[in-house]
Amino acid sequence: MARNPLQSGWTWLCLLAIVVVQGCATYGADVQDVLKDVRRGDWNASEASLKKTLSDSGDDRLLYFLELGVIKHLQGDYVGSNRLLGNAERIAENLETSSLTGEFFELLSNPRQGSYAGTTHEKLYLNYFKALNYIAIAQKETRRDERLNALEGARVEIRRMNIRLNSLNDEEGDYDERREDKEKTSYKVFNIFNKLNGNIDTDDFRFRDDALSHYLAGVTFEMNGELDNARISYRKSAEAYEGGYAKQFRLDTVMIEQAWFDTVRVMRRAGGYESEWPRLAKQKLSKAKRDELASWDGKAQLLVIEHKGLAPELKEMSLELWANPTLRAFQMQPYVGFEDRDALAWFYLLYADKGIYKALTSFLDGQHLPEFYNPFTKTILLGPAWNVAQELGLDQAVGASLRITVPYYSVPEVMGDSTLTVSASNGQNAVQPSRMIKAASPAQLGIQERMVNANDDVHQALTRSAVKLLTAQAFGLTDKKGEGSSLLALAGKLATQLTEASETRSWLLLPNDIRIRRVALEPGEYQLQLASNLAPGQMSQEQTSKQLEADKIVIWQVRSLPDQKR
Repeated sequence: MARNPLQSGWTWLCLLAIVVVQGCATYGADVQDVLKDVRRGDWNASEASLKKTLSDSGDDRLLYFLELGVIKHLQGDYVGSNRLLGNAERIAENLETSSLTGEFFELLSNPRQGSYAGTTHEKLYLNYFKALNYIAIAQKETRRDERLNALEGARVEIRRMNIRLNSLNDEEGDYDERREDKEKTSYKVFNIFNKLNGNIDTDDFRFRDDALSHYLAGVTFEMNGELDNARISYRKSAEAYEGGYAKQFRLDTVMIEQAWFDTVRVMRRAGGYESEWPRLAKQKLSKAKRDELASWDGKAQLLVIEHKGLAPELKEMSLELWANPTLRAFQMQPYVGFEDRDALAWFYLLYADKGIYKALTSFLDGQHLPEFYNPFTKTILLGPAWNVAQELGLDQAVGASLRITVPYYSVPEVMGDSTLTVSASNGQNAVQPSRMIKAASPAQLGIQERMVNANDDVHQALTRSAVKLLTAQAFGLTDKKGEGSSLLALAGKLATQLTEASETRSWLLLPNDIRIRRVALEPGEYQLQLASNLAPGQMSQEQTSKQLEADKIVIWQVRSLPDQKR
Protein backbone atom coordinates (compact mmCIF):
# COMPACT_ATOMS: atom_id res chain seq x y z
CA MET A 1 0.00 0.00 0.00
CA ALA A 2 1.42 3.40 -1.02
CA ARG A 3 2.42 5.75 1.75
CA ASN A 4 0.39 8.94 2.02
CA PRO A 5 2.95 11.79 1.55
CA LEU A 6 0.85 14.17 3.63
CA GLN A 7 0.61 11.69 6.48
CA SER A 8 4.35 10.98 6.28
CA GLY A 9 5.04 14.68 6.20
CA TRP A 10 3.03 15.27 9.33
CA THR A 11 4.91 12.41 11.01
CA TRP A 12 8.24 14.07 10.20
CA LEU A 13 6.95 17.46 11.32
CA CYS A 14 5.79 15.97 14.62
CA LEU A 15 9.26 14.51 15.16
CA LEU A 16 10.75 17.97 14.73
CA ALA A 17 8.11 19.49 17.00
CA ILE A 18 9.08 17.05 19.77
CA VAL A 19 12.69 18.19 19.43
CA VAL A 20 11.66 21.86 19.56
CA VAL A 21 9.69 21.22 22.75
CA GLN A 22 12.83 19.71 24.29
CA GLY A 23 14.36 23.15 23.92
CA CYS A 24 17.43 24.66 22.31
CA ALA A 25 18.62 26.91 25.13
CA THR A 26 22.36 27.08 25.66
CA TYR A 27 23.94 24.89 28.30
CA GLY A 28 25.19 27.98 30.16
CA ALA A 29 21.64 29.28 30.49
CA ASP A 30 20.49 25.89 31.81
CA VAL A 31 23.01 25.82 34.67
CA GLN A 32 22.88 29.47 35.75
CA ASP A 33 21.53 28.55 39.19
CA VAL A 34 24.45 26.18 39.69
CA LEU A 35 26.94 28.87 38.71
CA LYS A 36 25.31 31.48 40.96
CA ASP A 37 25.53 29.16 43.96
CA VAL A 38 29.18 28.37 43.20
CA ARG A 39 30.02 32.07 42.92
CA ARG A 40 28.45 32.61 46.35
CA GLY A 41 30.60 29.81 47.75
CA ASP A 42 27.48 27.79 48.67
CA TRP A 43 28.73 24.35 47.62
CA ASN A 44 25.75 22.45 49.07
CA ALA A 45 23.24 24.62 47.24
CA SER A 46 25.21 24.27 44.00
CA GLU A 47 25.13 20.48 44.37
CA ALA A 48 21.36 20.53 44.86
CA SER A 49 20.89 22.85 41.87
CA LEU A 50 23.04 20.66 39.65
CA LYS A 51 21.14 17.50 40.54
CA LYS A 52 17.88 19.26 39.63
CA THR A 53 19.27 20.50 36.31
CA LEU A 54 21.35 17.60 34.97
CA SER A 55 20.86 13.85 34.92
CA ASP A 56 23.45 11.19 35.64
CA SER A 57 22.03 9.11 32.78
CA GLY A 58 21.00 11.64 30.13
CA ASP A 59 22.82 13.20 27.19
CA ASP A 60 24.59 15.57 29.60
CA ARG A 61 25.72 12.79 31.93
CA LEU A 62 29.41 13.49 31.31
CA LEU A 63 28.92 17.10 32.42
CA TYR A 64 26.87 15.92 35.41
CA PHE A 65 29.87 14.00 36.74
CA LEU A 66 32.45 16.63 35.73
CA GLU A 67 30.64 19.58 37.31
CA LEU A 68 29.64 17.62 40.43
CA GLY A 69 33.20 16.31 40.70
CA VAL A 70 34.46 19.90 41.00
CA ILE A 71 31.76 20.78 43.53
CA LYS A 72 32.81 17.83 45.69
CA HIS A 73 36.43 18.97 45.34
CA LEU A 74 35.40 22.42 46.60
CA GLN A 75 33.53 20.81 49.50
CA GLY A 76 36.74 19.03 50.50
CA ASP A 77 35.25 15.61 49.73
CA TYR A 78 38.25 14.49 47.69
CA VAL A 79 37.35 10.80 47.73
CA GLY A 80 33.83 11.56 46.50
CA SER A 81 35.21 13.92 43.87
CA ASN A 82 37.51 11.23 42.49
CA ARG A 83 34.68 8.71 42.39
CA LEU A 84 32.59 11.11 40.29
CA LEU A 85 35.48 12.07 38.03
CA GLY A 86 36.27 8.37 37.55
CA ASN A 87 32.70 7.89 36.30
CA ALA A 88 33.20 10.85 33.97
CA GLU A 89 36.40 9.32 32.59
CA ARG A 90 34.64 6.03 31.78
CA ILE A 91 31.76 7.86 30.10
CA ALA A 92 34.15 9.96 28.00
CA GLU A 93 35.99 6.84 26.85
CA ASN A 94 32.73 5.12 25.91
CA LEU A 95 31.52 8.17 23.98
CA GLU A 96 34.62 8.61 21.86
CA THR A 97 32.86 6.62 19.15
CA SER A 98 29.29 7.84 18.59
CA SER A 99 26.58 5.48 17.38
CA LEU A 100 25.20 5.90 13.86
CA THR A 101 21.70 6.26 15.28
CA GLY A 102 22.80 9.15 17.47
CA GLU A 103 24.57 10.86 14.59
CA PHE A 104 21.47 10.56 12.37
CA PHE A 105 19.20 11.98 15.07
CA GLU A 106 21.58 14.91 15.54
CA LEU A 107 21.39 15.63 11.82
CA LEU A 108 17.59 15.79 12.09
CA SER A 109 17.77 18.01 15.15
CA ASN A 110 20.95 19.55 16.60
CA PRO A 111 24.06 18.51 18.56
CA ARG A 112 22.40 19.27 21.89
CA GLN A 113 20.21 16.21 21.33
CA GLY A 114 23.21 13.85 21.34
CA SER A 115 25.49 12.77 24.17
CA TYR A 116 28.25 15.22 25.05
CA ALA A 117 31.65 13.51 24.75
CA GLY A 118 33.96 16.29 26.04
CA THR A 119 36.87 18.15 24.46
CA THR A 120 40.57 17.32 24.45
CA HIS A 121 41.47 19.77 27.20
CA GLU A 122 38.48 18.77 29.37
CA LYS A 123 39.63 15.15 29.36
CA LEU A 124 43.10 16.28 30.40
CA TYR A 125 41.82 18.48 33.25
CA LEU A 126 39.71 15.58 34.47
CA ASN A 127 42.95 13.77 35.36
CA TYR A 128 44.45 17.04 36.63
CA PHE A 129 41.70 17.41 39.23
CA LYS A 130 41.93 13.75 40.20
CA ALA A 131 45.66 14.20 40.79
CA LEU A 132 45.01 17.26 42.98
CA ASN A 133 42.43 15.27 44.95
CA TYR A 134 44.94 12.51 45.63
CA ILE A 135 47.55 15.07 46.72
CA ALA A 136 45.02 16.63 49.13
CA ILE A 137 44.19 13.16 50.50
CA ALA A 138 47.92 12.42 50.98
CA GLN A 139 48.44 15.65 52.92
CA LYS A 140 45.60 14.81 55.31
CA GLU A 141 46.81 11.25 55.95
CA THR A 142 48.85 10.61 59.09
CA ARG A 143 49.43 6.94 58.26
CA ARG A 144 52.50 6.48 56.07
CA ASP A 145 51.09 3.63 53.93
CA GLU A 146 47.87 5.50 53.19
CA ARG A 147 49.80 8.63 52.36
CA LEU A 148 52.02 6.73 49.91
CA ASN A 149 48.95 5.07 48.36
CA ALA A 150 47.39 8.49 47.78
CA LEU A 151 50.60 9.82 46.22
CA GLU A 152 50.69 6.76 43.98
CA GLY A 153 47.13 7.57 42.94
CA ALA A 154 48.28 11.08 41.99
CA ARG A 155 51.12 9.62 39.93
CA VAL A 156 48.69 7.27 38.15
CA GLU A 157 46.63 10.29 37.09
CA ILE A 158 49.79 12.10 36.02
CA ARG A 159 50.78 9.10 33.89
CA ARG A 160 47.34 9.15 32.27
CA MET A 161 47.81 12.84 31.54
CA ASN A 162 51.22 12.11 30.02
CA ILE A 163 49.71 9.40 27.81
CA ARG A 164 47.16 11.93 26.53
CA LEU A 165 49.89 14.53 26.00
CA ASN A 166 52.12 12.07 24.13
CA SER A 167 49.20 11.16 21.90
CA LEU A 168 48.56 14.85 21.35
CA ASN A 169 52.19 15.43 20.37
CA ASP A 170 51.96 12.58 17.86
CA GLU A 171 48.80 14.03 16.30
CA GLU A 172 49.58 17.75 16.33
CA GLY A 173 53.38 17.85 16.62
CA ASP A 174 55.16 19.54 19.49
CA TYR A 175 56.29 23.18 19.63
CA ASP A 176 59.72 22.41 18.15
CA GLU A 177 58.15 20.66 15.15
CA ARG A 178 55.77 23.57 14.61
CA ARG A 179 58.67 26.02 14.70
CA GLU A 180 60.58 23.90 12.17
CA ASP A 181 57.53 23.80 9.88
CA LYS A 182 57.39 27.59 9.88
CA GLU A 183 60.96 27.76 8.62
CA LYS A 184 60.17 25.72 5.52
CA THR A 185 59.87 27.57 2.21
CA SER A 186 56.62 25.76 1.40
CA TYR A 187 55.00 27.08 4.58
CA LYS A 188 56.18 30.65 3.93
CA VAL A 189 54.78 30.60 0.38
CA PHE A 190 51.50 29.07 1.56
CA ASN A 191 51.24 31.70 4.30
CA ILE A 192 51.61 34.53 1.78
CA PHE A 193 48.67 33.27 -0.26
CA ASN A 194 46.73 32.50 2.88
CA LYS A 195 47.06 36.15 3.97
CA LEU A 196 46.08 37.36 0.50
CA ASN A 197 42.90 35.35 0.91
CA GLY A 198 42.32 36.86 4.35
CA ASN A 199 42.55 33.51 6.15
CA ILE A 200 44.13 32.95 9.55
CA ASP A 201 46.44 30.07 10.36
CA THR A 202 44.61 28.25 13.14
CA ASP A 203 47.44 25.73 13.40
CA ASP A 204 49.11 28.10 15.86
CA PHE A 205 46.10 27.64 18.17
CA ARG A 206 46.24 23.86 18.37
CA PHE A 207 46.61 22.24 21.77
CA ARG A 208 50.02 20.54 21.61
CA ASP A 209 51.17 20.11 25.20
CA ASP A 210 50.36 21.10 28.76
CA ALA A 211 53.33 22.54 30.62
CA LEU A 212 51.53 22.79 33.98
CA SER A 213 50.68 19.08 33.89
CA HIS A 214 54.37 18.26 33.54
CA TYR A 215 55.13 20.66 36.39
CA LEU A 216 52.55 19.01 38.66
CA ALA A 217 54.09 15.64 37.79
CA GLY A 218 57.43 16.99 39.00
CA VAL A 219 55.83 18.07 42.27
CA THR A 220 54.30 14.64 42.94
CA PHE A 221 57.59 12.87 42.20
CA GLU A 222 59.49 15.27 44.45
CA MET A 223 56.97 14.77 47.25
CA ASN A 224 57.77 11.05 47.11
CA GLY A 225 61.52 11.56 46.95
CA GLU A 226 61.83 10.44 43.31
CA LEU A 227 64.19 13.25 42.38
CA ASP A 228 65.30 11.98 38.98
CA ASN A 229 61.72 11.55 37.80
CA ALA A 230 61.02 15.01 39.22
CA ARG A 231 63.94 16.40 37.22
CA ILE A 232 62.60 14.87 33.99
CA SER A 233 59.09 16.26 34.56
CA TYR A 234 60.26 19.76 35.58
CA ARG A 235 62.49 19.87 32.49
CA LYS A 236 59.59 18.84 30.21
CA SER A 237 57.56 21.61 31.80
CA ALA A 238 60.33 24.19 31.32
CA GLU A 239 60.85 23.20 27.68
CA ALA A 240 57.12 23.37 26.95
CA TYR A 241 56.72 26.79 28.60
CA GLU A 242 59.80 28.11 26.82
CA GLY A 243 59.07 26.42 23.50
CA GLY A 244 55.72 28.10 22.93
CA TYR A 245 53.18 27.19 25.62
CA ALA A 246 53.65 30.41 27.62
CA LYS A 247 53.35 32.57 24.50
CA GLN A 248 50.40 30.67 23.04
CA PHE A 249 48.30 31.03 26.18
CA ARG A 250 49.58 34.47 27.25
CA LEU A 251 51.04 33.23 30.53
CA ASP A 252 53.54 34.93 32.81
CA THR A 253 56.98 34.44 31.30
CA VAL A 254 58.45 34.19 34.81
CA MET A 255 56.90 30.71 34.85
CA ILE A 256 59.57 29.63 32.35
CA GLU A 257 62.31 30.51 34.84
CA GLN A 258 60.36 28.94 37.71
CA ALA A 259 60.25 25.59 35.89
CA TRP A 260 63.96 25.79 35.02
CA PHE A 261 64.74 26.79 38.64
CA ASP A 262 63.02 23.66 39.96
CA THR A 263 64.78 21.53 37.34
CA VAL A 264 68.19 22.80 38.47
CA ARG A 265 67.24 22.68 42.15
CA VAL A 266 66.37 18.95 42.15
CA MET A 267 69.47 18.17 40.04
CA ARG A 268 71.59 19.94 42.64
CA ARG A 269 69.81 18.13 45.48
CA ALA A 270 69.89 14.66 43.86
CA GLY A 271 73.62 14.64 43.20
CA GLY A 272 75.35 13.19 40.18
CA TYR A 273 74.86 16.33 38.11
CA GLU A 274 77.72 18.40 39.54
CA SER A 275 79.05 19.38 36.12
CA GLU A 276 75.66 19.72 34.43
CA TRP A 277 73.51 21.74 36.80
CA PRO A 278 75.83 24.78 37.06
CA ARG A 279 75.96 24.99 33.26
CA LEU A 280 72.18 24.72 32.96
CA ALA A 281 71.72 27.28 35.74
CA LYS A 282 73.96 29.76 33.92
CA GLN A 283 72.03 29.23 30.66
CA LYS A 284 68.50 29.44 32.05
CA LEU A 285 68.52 31.38 35.32
CA SER A 286 69.16 35.00 36.22
CA LYS A 287 71.94 35.72 38.71
CA ALA A 288 69.33 36.42 41.41
CA LYS A 289 67.73 32.98 40.88
CA ARG A 290 71.14 31.27 40.84
CA ASP A 291 71.99 32.91 44.14
CA GLU A 292 68.65 31.71 45.54
CA LEU A 293 69.36 28.01 44.97
CA ALA A 294 71.37 27.47 48.17
CA SER A 295 68.70 29.14 50.31
CA TRP A 296 66.31 26.23 49.61
CA ASP A 297 68.58 23.63 51.24
CA GLY A 298 66.84 21.97 54.19
CA LYS A 299 63.88 24.34 54.02
CA ALA A 300 60.18 23.60 54.04
CA GLN A 301 58.35 24.30 50.78
CA LEU A 302 54.95 25.93 50.31
CA LEU A 303 53.23 25.63 46.93
CA VAL A 304 50.03 27.64 46.46
CA ILE A 305 47.77 26.69 43.54
CA GLU A 306 45.00 29.16 42.79
CA HIS A 307 42.11 28.25 40.49
CA LYS A 308 40.81 31.64 39.50
CA GLY A 309 37.37 32.49 38.17
CA LEU A 310 35.16 30.33 35.96
CA ALA A 311 35.53 29.09 32.40
CA PRO A 312 33.69 31.28 29.86
CA GLU A 313 30.36 30.08 28.51
CA LEU A 314 29.84 29.04 24.91
CA LYS A 315 27.11 31.05 23.25
CA GLU A 316 25.19 30.61 20.02
CA MET A 317 25.26 32.84 16.96
CA SER A 318 22.53 32.69 14.31
CA LEU A 319 23.68 33.04 10.71
CA GLU A 320 21.61 33.74 7.61
CA LEU A 321 22.48 31.44 4.71
CA TRP A 322 21.47 31.99 1.09
CA ALA A 323 22.26 30.52 -2.32
CA ASN A 324 24.15 32.65 -4.85
CA PRO A 325 23.84 31.09 -8.35
CA THR A 326 26.09 33.77 -9.89
CA LEU A 327 29.03 32.69 -7.73
CA ARG A 328 27.88 29.06 -7.63
CA ALA A 329 28.21 29.40 -3.88
CA PHE A 330 26.42 29.67 -0.58
CA GLN A 331 26.90 32.84 1.44
CA MET A 332 26.17 33.68 5.04
CA GLN A 333 26.26 36.55 7.50
CA PRO A 334 25.32 37.04 11.16
CA TYR A 335 21.76 37.88 12.15
CA VAL A 336 23.09 39.80 15.14
CA GLY A 337 23.05 43.58 15.27
CA PHE A 338 26.13 45.71 15.65
CA GLU A 339 25.52 45.97 19.38
CA ASP A 340 26.67 42.36 19.80
CA ARG A 341 30.30 43.17 19.22
CA ASP A 342 31.65 39.87 20.58
CA ALA A 343 29.64 37.81 18.09
CA LEU A 344 30.62 40.08 15.21
CA ALA A 345 34.28 39.96 16.23
CA TRP A 346 34.18 36.14 16.34
CA PHE A 347 32.51 35.97 12.92
CA TYR A 348 34.89 38.44 11.33
CA LEU A 349 37.99 36.79 12.73
CA LEU A 350 37.09 33.21 11.81
CA TYR A 351 34.64 33.35 8.93
CA ALA A 352 34.40 36.67 7.09
CA ASP A 353 35.81 37.01 3.58
CA LYS A 354 38.87 39.21 3.78
CA GLY A 355 41.78 40.36 1.63
CA ILE A 356 41.97 39.88 -2.13
CA TYR A 357 39.56 36.93 -1.91
CA LYS A 358 36.89 39.25 -0.50
CA ALA A 359 37.52 41.82 -3.23
CA LEU A 360 37.11 39.17 -5.93
CA THR A 361 33.88 37.68 -4.58
CA SER A 362 32.38 41.12 -3.98
CA PHE A 363 33.24 42.15 -7.56
CA LEU A 364 31.74 38.97 -9.03
CA ASP A 365 28.68 39.48 -6.86
CA GLY A 366 28.18 42.96 -8.31
CA GLN A 367 29.45 44.79 -5.22
CA HIS A 368 32.33 46.47 -7.01
CA LEU A 369 32.05 49.79 -5.18
CA PRO A 370 33.81 50.03 -1.79
CA GLU A 371 30.74 51.47 -0.05
CA PHE A 372 28.85 48.25 -0.71
CA TYR A 373 31.47 46.02 0.86
CA ASN A 374 30.09 43.98 3.72
CA PRO A 375 32.89 42.90 6.09
CA PHE A 376 30.58 40.34 7.71
CA THR A 377 29.92 37.95 4.83
CA LYS A 378 31.29 34.45 4.33
CA THR A 379 31.34 32.94 0.84
CA ILE A 380 31.50 29.17 0.39
CA LEU A 381 32.42 28.54 -3.25
CA LEU A 382 31.24 25.11 -4.36
CA GLY A 383 32.73 24.98 -7.87
CA PRO A 384 31.77 21.68 -9.56
CA ALA A 385 29.87 20.64 -6.40
CA TRP A 386 27.29 23.31 -7.30
CA ASN A 387 25.89 20.93 -9.93
CA VAL A 388 25.37 18.28 -7.25
CA ALA A 389 23.60 20.83 -5.03
CA GLN A 390 21.29 21.67 -7.96
CA GLU A 391 20.57 18.02 -8.67
CA LEU A 392 19.59 17.53 -5.02
CA GLY A 393 17.49 20.70 -5.13
CA LEU A 394 19.53 22.08 -2.23
CA ASP A 395 20.09 25.47 -3.86
CA GLN A 396 16.35 26.03 -4.23
CA ALA A 397 15.59 24.54 -0.82
CA VAL A 398 17.96 27.01 0.84
CA GLY A 399 16.60 29.79 -1.34
CA ALA A 400 17.02 33.39 -0.32
CA SER A 401 17.28 32.80 3.41
CA LEU A 402 17.90 29.95 5.85
CA ARG A 403 18.99 30.10 9.49
CA ILE A 404 21.94 28.08 10.78
CA THR A 405 23.80 28.41 14.07
CA VAL A 406 27.42 28.15 15.26
CA PRO A 407 28.95 28.38 18.75
CA TYR A 408 31.14 31.29 19.80
CA TYR A 409 32.83 32.75 22.85
CA SER A 410 32.44 36.25 24.18
CA VAL A 411 35.62 38.05 25.19
CA PRO A 412 36.58 36.42 28.54
CA GLU A 413 36.88 38.46 31.71
CA VAL A 414 40.36 39.72 32.45
CA MET A 415 41.43 38.53 35.88
CA GLY A 416 43.50 40.87 38.03
CA ASP A 417 46.60 40.06 40.08
CA SER A 418 46.67 37.75 43.10
CA THR A 419 49.00 38.36 46.06
CA LEU A 420 50.21 35.81 48.60
CA THR A 421 51.17 36.94 52.11
CA VAL A 422 52.93 34.49 54.46
CA SER A 423 53.28 35.38 58.14
CA ALA A 424 55.03 33.47 60.90
CA SER A 425 53.30 32.65 64.17
CA ASN A 426 54.79 35.82 65.72
CA GLY A 427 52.92 37.91 63.16
CA GLN A 428 55.97 38.92 61.15
CA ASN A 429 56.01 38.39 57.40
CA ALA A 430 58.15 35.35 56.67
CA VAL A 431 58.71 36.47 53.08
CA GLN A 432 57.80 39.56 51.12
CA PRO A 433 54.22 39.49 49.76
CA SER A 434 54.53 37.80 46.39
CA ARG A 435 52.53 37.97 43.19
CA MET A 436 50.99 34.72 41.98
CA ILE A 437 52.29 33.46 38.62
CA LYS A 438 49.82 32.75 35.81
CA ALA A 439 50.80 29.19 34.88
CA ALA A 440 47.86 27.97 32.77
CA SER A 441 44.67 29.25 31.14
CA PRO A 442 41.91 26.67 30.67
CA ALA A 443 39.70 29.52 29.41
CA GLN A 444 42.00 30.44 26.55
CA LEU A 445 42.68 26.77 25.88
CA GLY A 446 38.95 26.22 25.36
CA ILE A 447 38.63 29.31 23.17
CA GLN A 448 41.53 28.31 20.95
CA GLU A 449 40.26 24.75 20.65
CA ARG A 450 36.93 26.20 19.47
CA MET A 451 38.71 28.47 16.99
CA VAL A 452 40.54 25.51 15.48
CA ASN A 453 37.19 23.77 14.99
CA ALA A 454 35.37 26.85 13.67
CA ASN A 455 35.24 25.70 10.05
CA ASP A 456 33.98 22.30 11.16
CA ASP A 457 31.23 24.10 13.11
CA VAL A 458 30.03 25.77 9.90
CA HIS A 459 30.29 22.60 7.83
CA GLN A 460 28.33 20.62 10.41
CA ALA A 461 25.66 23.33 10.62
CA LEU A 462 25.34 23.36 6.82
CA THR A 463 25.09 19.57 6.74
CA ARG A 464 22.40 19.52 9.44
CA SER A 465 20.26 22.08 7.66
CA ALA A 466 20.77 20.42 4.28
CA VAL A 467 19.77 16.99 5.58
CA LYS A 468 16.68 18.40 7.28
CA LEU A 469 15.63 20.30 4.15
CA LEU A 470 16.20 17.33 1.87
CA THR A 471 14.33 15.08 4.31
CA ALA A 472 11.45 17.55 4.21
CA GLN A 473 11.47 17.29 0.41
CA ALA A 474 11.47 13.49 0.58
CA PHE A 475 8.40 13.55 2.82
CA GLY A 476 6.61 16.02 0.60
CA LEU A 477 6.76 18.99 2.95
CA THR A 478 8.43 21.04 0.20
CA ASP A 479 9.10 20.51 -3.50
CA LYS A 480 12.58 20.60 -5.01
CA LYS A 481 12.25 24.35 -5.41
CA GLY A 482 11.52 24.73 -1.75
CA GLU A 483 7.97 25.77 -2.59
CA GLY A 484 4.54 24.41 -1.77
CA SER A 485 1.01 25.60 -1.96
CA SER A 486 0.03 24.31 1.44
CA LEU A 487 0.71 25.62 4.90
CA LEU A 488 2.50 22.34 5.51
CA ALA A 489 5.31 23.30 3.12
CA LEU A 490 5.93 26.53 5.01
CA ALA A 491 5.73 24.71 8.32
CA GLY A 492 8.30 22.20 7.09
CA LYS A 493 10.93 24.86 6.40
CA LEU A 494 10.04 26.71 9.59
CA ALA A 495 10.45 23.55 11.66
CA THR A 496 13.81 22.92 9.99
CA GLN A 497 15.05 26.30 11.21
CA LEU A 498 13.44 26.11 14.64
CA THR A 499 15.27 22.88 15.41
CA GLU A 500 18.64 24.37 14.47
CA ALA A 501 21.01 24.84 17.41
CA SER A 502 24.74 24.54 17.94
CA GLU A 503 26.83 22.73 20.53
CA THR A 504 27.17 25.05 23.54
CA ARG A 505 28.00 22.48 26.20
CA SER A 506 31.31 22.70 28.03
CA TRP A 507 32.75 22.11 31.50
CA LEU A 508 31.92 25.45 33.13
CA LEU A 509 33.36 24.83 36.59
CA LEU A 510 36.87 24.69 35.18
CA PRO A 511 38.85 27.75 36.28
CA ASN A 512 39.45 30.72 34.01
CA ASP A 513 43.15 30.52 34.77
CA ILE A 514 45.54 28.78 37.17
CA ARG A 515 48.22 30.59 39.18
CA ILE A 516 50.97 29.29 41.40
CA ARG A 517 53.59 30.56 43.84
CA ARG A 518 56.31 28.48 45.45
CA VAL A 519 58.36 29.66 48.43
CA ALA A 520 60.99 28.19 50.77
CA LEU A 521 60.50 28.73 54.51
CA GLU A 522 61.99 27.71 57.80
CA PRO A 523 60.02 24.83 59.40
CA GLY A 524 57.16 26.08 61.59
CA GLU A 525 53.56 27.24 61.59
CA TYR A 526 52.47 30.00 59.21
CA GLN A 527 49.41 32.09 58.48
CA LEU A 528 48.66 32.32 54.78
CA GLN A 529 46.49 34.89 53.03
CA LEU A 530 45.65 35.13 49.34
CA ALA A 531 44.09 38.35 48.05
CA SER A 532 42.76 37.90 44.52
CA ASN A 533 41.50 40.62 42.18
CA LEU A 534 38.79 39.22 39.94
CA ALA A 535 36.31 41.14 37.83
CA PRO A 536 36.53 44.95 38.14
CA GLY A 537 35.64 45.97 41.68
CA GLN A 538 35.56 42.39 42.99
CA MET A 539 38.09 40.79 45.29
CA SER A 540 38.30 37.40 46.97
CA GLN A 541 40.33 36.82 50.13
CA GLU A 542 41.18 33.42 51.56
CA GLN A 543 43.31 32.53 54.56
CA THR A 544 44.46 29.45 56.40
CA SER A 545 47.26 28.19 58.62
CA LYS A 546 49.79 25.51 57.68
CA GLN A 547 52.41 23.58 59.61
CA LEU A 548 55.55 23.22 57.47
CA GLU A 549 58.33 20.65 57.90
CA ALA A 550 61.89 20.60 56.59
CA ASP A 551 62.30 19.03 53.12
CA LYS A 552 58.54 18.59 52.81
CA ILE A 553 56.17 20.18 50.29
CA VAL A 554 52.81 21.48 51.49
CA ILE A 555 50.23 22.47 48.88
CA TRP A 556 47.46 24.97 49.53
CA GLN A 557 44.68 24.89 46.94
CA VAL A 558 42.46 27.96 46.63
CA ARG A 559 39.41 28.62 44.46
CA SER A 560 38.89 32.37 43.91
CA LEU A 561 35.49 33.29 42.52
CA PRO A 562 33.66 36.52 41.69
CA ASP A 563 30.70 37.40 43.93
CA GLN A 564 31.98 34.85 46.46
CA LYS A 565 30.75 35.69 49.96
CA ARG A 566 31.72 33.62 52.98
